[in-house]
Amino acid sequence: MDTLATVKDLDSYGIEYADEKLAGKLLESVSAAVRDAAGCPITRGEYTVTIPGETSRRLDLPMRPVISVSRVLMDGEQTGDWKLLGNALYRESLWSLPNMVPRSITVTMLAGYDPIPPDIVRLVCSMVAAGLVQQSNGGPGAHRDESYARIDDVQIGYRQGDSEIIDALELPEGTKRALRNRFGMRGIAIGVFR
Repeated sequence: MDTLATVKDLDSYGIEYADEKLAGKLLESVSAAVRDAAGCPITRGEYTVTIPGETSRRLDLPMRPVISVSRVLMDGEQTGDWKLLGNALYRESLWSLPNMVPRSITVTMLAGYDPIPPDIVRLVCSMVAAGLVQQSNGGPGAHRDESYARIDDVQIGYRQGDSEIIDALELPEGTKRALRNRFGMRGIAIGVFR
């Protein structure tokens, strides 16, 4: 799968890199981390997903935006009694019956963005820039305990506690939540079965 940003995007943001191969590897790594946090590929393509049916007439699809749906299977059987509205499928009857094991719903859809939203390209480029700086300073894990350094009278402070960051390419939790809310499932509610 293509990266969410390219070397040309790095150039357009004025991000300097000496090694194009390293920049490419960082673009791959950051793109994978952003997609993982989002819960979907983000880029436009045809995707097939299997999700549990809900005790509802509405079935939220796990990608944003959904352009079209070409096929829906319920427990392996094709069904056509649904309508796509926004990023959800609706039907007259429930997708799964109450107090029963949810049905397996397989959906083939065209979803994602083309082109990639500019803020996502910028996020990827910013993280790659942080990775390039980290690499030039010894790589992931180097100086990870240092909190600050002063030149005059040479003083170095160290972090304390469990919140140490080993890799500059790690997405903050708030960014992960924002990506998941924007591109993936808002949340899945599963009923209690007796």
